[in-house]
Amino acid sequence: MQTTFSRVLVRILAGALLLAASVGVVSFVGPAITFTVNVLYEGSSKAAGVTYEYSGSQYASELYLVEVRSLAGTRYELRIGPHAAEEYYPVEVRFGAGEPRIHVVEWRADSVAVTFESGNSVQVPADNFRSVR
Repeated sequence: MQTTFSRVLVRILAGALLLAASVGVVSFVGPAITFTVNVLYEGSSKAAGVTYEYSGSQYASELYLVEVRSLAGTRYELRIGPHAAEEYYPVEVRFGAGEPRIHVVEWRADSVAVTFESGNSVQVPADNFRSVR
């Protein structure tokens, strides 16, 4: 009887340890495992006639609003940079529930300002995204 109880206890403890490890993996690794990335908005400073200097050259910058679906759930972020489809400066967008929608993007010589339909806005200094490579 004692060995049966010990075996059951070991199995319960092993199951609890496996569950805790699984929760830990989802919590820490989950956001890094991306299932899909959907582009919700795409824009360029070139259309506004604004370029940014980096290493002696002028570059237009791109801005994407993307929906990222991962193990941890759905999140939204701006991706900004000269070639933002590949390398970018990320800005997480959290303005309540639902999909954010861009109302206005204002490219400036020293920053980009994004205003959402919700009325919230984000301003990102050009120094953060001009040299992303």
